Amino acid sequence: MRLLHRLNPGAAPLAERPATVAPVTLAKLTGDRATIAKGQPVGWSPDLARVLSLPRRDLAASYGRADFATLEASLRAPPGTPCVCGTLGKRCPSSLLPIQRLALLEAARTGGGLFPIGVGHGKTLIDLLLPLAMPGCKVAVLLLPSNLRPQLLDVDWQFYGGHWCLPNLAGGRWFRPGLPVLHVITYEKFSTQEGTDLLTRVRPDLIICDEAHKLKDRKSARTGRFLRYLEQHPQTRLVAQSGTLATRTVKDYAHLAEYALRDGSPLPLKHHVVEEWASALDPGLVAAPPGELLKLVDPSHPLAPLEGENEAERERRRVRDAYRRWRNATPGVVATDESAVGMSLTIRTRDPGKVPDELLAHIQTALGGQRPDGEEFVDELQRVVCARQLASGFFHRWRYPAIQGTPQDPELILRWFSRRQEFNRELRERLKRPAEHLDSPGLLVRAAIRAHQSPPYDGDLPTWRAHSWPAWGEIHKRVVHVTEAVWLSDFIVNDAAKWALRKGQPGIVWMEFPELGERIAKAAGVPFYGGGPEASATIIRESGKRSIVASLRAHGTGKNLTMFSRMLFVNPPADGAAWEQAIGRCHRQGQLADDVEVELYQHTAELVGAFQKACDFARFIEQTEGTPQKLCFAHYDGAGHETSPQTQ
Repeated sequence: MRLLHRLNPGAAPLAERPATVAPVTLAKLTGDRATIAKGQPVGWSPDLARVLSLPRRDLAASYGRADFATLEASLRAPPGTPCVCGTLGKRCPSSLLPIQRLALLEAARTGGGLFPIGVGHGKTLIDLLLPLAMPGCKVAVLLLPSNLRPQLLDVDWQFYGGHWCLPNLAGGRWFRPGLPVLHVITYEKFSTQEGTDLLTRVRPDLIICDEAHKLKDRKSARTGRFLRYLEQHPQTRLVAQSGTLATRTVKDYAHLAEYALRDGSPLPLKHHVVEEWASALDPGLVAAPPGELLKLVDPSHPLAPLEGENEAERERRRVRDAYRRWRNATPGVVATDESAVGMSLTIRTRDPGKVPDELLAHIQTALGGQRPDGEEFVDELQRVVCARQLASGFFHRWRYPAIQGTPQDPELILRWFSRRQEFNRELRERLKRPAEHLDSPGLLVRAAIRAHQSPPYDGDLPTWRAHSWPAWGEIHKRVVHVTEAVWLSDFIVNDAAKWALRKGQPGIVWMEFPELGERIAKAAGVPFYGGGPEASATIIRESGKRSIVASLRAHGTGKNLTMFSRMLFVNPPADGAAWEQAIGRCHRQGQLADDVEVELYQHTAELVGAFQKACDFARFIEQTEGTPQKLCFAHYDGAGHETSPQTQ
């Protein structure tokens, strides 16, 4: 009956592209270990033999000045093309960066690419030039996060178009014969019900994935659709690039490497072998010994021991370094191994003052499985999210408002909740077998409606005869609920507002929860940038003369926010890649300050644990990707609470 407590509101060229579809024939050879014994060393497999037999190359020595000159001459915009760089206040991009040249040439040579290129190295221009550099490309798709689309089309297109020949933009005002057509599609649109056959309708011969880590979850509808298309159209070329291809595990991008490079992937093609390698390479307390992966180690590259490092930790670092070197020497892989910027980075903890005893008690209750209003949690994620909210002084709950002045029936709400749970269980099971038009909750609901409708459905779309749908369908619209934030303390709101108002030092207050952002922004009298295209288009026009509050989810990737050099993380993420991306909004090329300052709250055990996890993941990324991670090379300042009169 705890549910009732919430009722009271006050309570290669296309023709030469290999037609093989992964897994390739070599990976089907007998000898792979079908099961992995936990904690056992990595064993031999045909997949490992294939990786060891791949050709190696020194990318820097693979191309010369003549290659670079020919490439730039073929891509340069015609004389007389208007330049808008002065209007935008930017330096003209009149020549390609070294990593951009290598990426374009390597993609053209191999017919695909895996590009773990760090933040600030010019991936946007690579995106725009790839359709022209790739031989025989006629139709290309660029997948990118929705928050990057306005900047790409409204700013970057004109900025780069004044110096480089760009493809025809699908839906654009101009069409130039002989040039490929580029469709710019957001991952979010690709995830909608209408996106289930989007690639099939466009039929691209090249797909470019910017921020390719958005496709790391093979179980998501988005990634499932993407992989099904590539399976059904093996001639499609793929280039996947991101500053953080592996956020927590090498499994994040093994499938992308498979479809970008096919037989030439430096990662296993069989899923269980990927799992085995991950057990030796990924961060975690329980790890498998590297075993046969030590065959990747080059004795000519010894690693010096680190202070306090035991033998097991050194061996793991050694095999990660060997894996990184082997992967980056694989044809089709272009990686950065240095930071794109030289200014310093300082990270310090900010002390918000004494945490209210009431909040500390509620946090312990939440971690024990119960929300402050008495609702019982059903999984660990709900506990953690609630504890993170309480650390900022509030929590979320459902409320069932009166409808036209009439309270909703408590017994009806209980039946509604029970039937909802039953249908969701069946829905989760069906999502384990995704198919076109049957790979998302919304599409499955439509299929269930078609299966049970009267008269019987007579059409081409699939149906799903869900046993629990009739009972749920009869009741699901009869109960109305809304999510509300219940505030218990404003101690974080007040301290973050004080930070934002520090005299002469504006900055960005990053937060996870929109309600929290709005409350801080109101207390400080500064703008809040949440999600949506308008916020994405407006935030990049900030001058840096005032502080802002911004959603980490909506604006923590892709944007150039070098007008700021100070940041405060109210809800520190537990993901090293999220930190790398967010800090990279300011700590990047174009930053005029000598030092970028980052502060974060660490006043609860959950927040301390989240940041420690992020640091562990950052070390994993640096050791396997090679790009220096900002959490690893930053200077950590022990200074805490600021008491200067200027902060008052």
